[in-house]
Amino acid sequence: MAAVLVPAPVTVVGGVTVFTKDLWNNGPALADAWLRDPPRAILAQTVSQSIPTGVDTPVAFDQVIVDNRAGRSSDGTAWSAPAAGIYLVTATSNLAWNGAAGAFVGNHITATGQGTCAATEIPATPGPARFQYNLGALIALNAGDAIQLRIFQNSGQPLPTGFSATGSRLNARWIASP
Repeated sequence: MAAVLVPAPVTVVGGVTVFTKDLWNNGPALADAWLRDPPRAILAQTVSQSIPTGVDTPVAFDQVIVDNRAGRSSDGTAWSAPAAGIYLVTATSNLAWNGAAGAFVGNHITATGQGTCAATEIPATPGPARFQYNLGALIALNAGDAIQLRIFQNSGQPLPTGFSATGSRLNARWIASP
């Protein structure tokens, strides 16, 4: 995937805001198009996935709702930023639960070279029938850096992701230059 270049910013010359040479040469339409449709993605899971016990497992997103820069990995477990910037990344996890006492469920948003950028870890006692949590973060990404939603559980057996209200989702949107 070729990196997408963020349009050059305006600059101030003699107290007046003007277009930089690069922005003008690329055409004001480029900046307008970028601001109207920055990189963004909404990925959803519609097929249950088994989450093994004791393993931080990337969620596989089989449905693309929006991915205007084709950043979803072929296996659906990651989305790569097409341009450097600050991204608003949010995720919803959905995991069925077996009621194992003394266990916990963890949800993590990870980014290339940064590890965990957002996390929730919830004790599973008393055990609800389903864990569905939202988390989010503003994450500085380089072009090509990937993000993932990961689920960890230690119930002692594999557990399926589910769809009581919605399946797991991952959302990303470019917000600003780094």
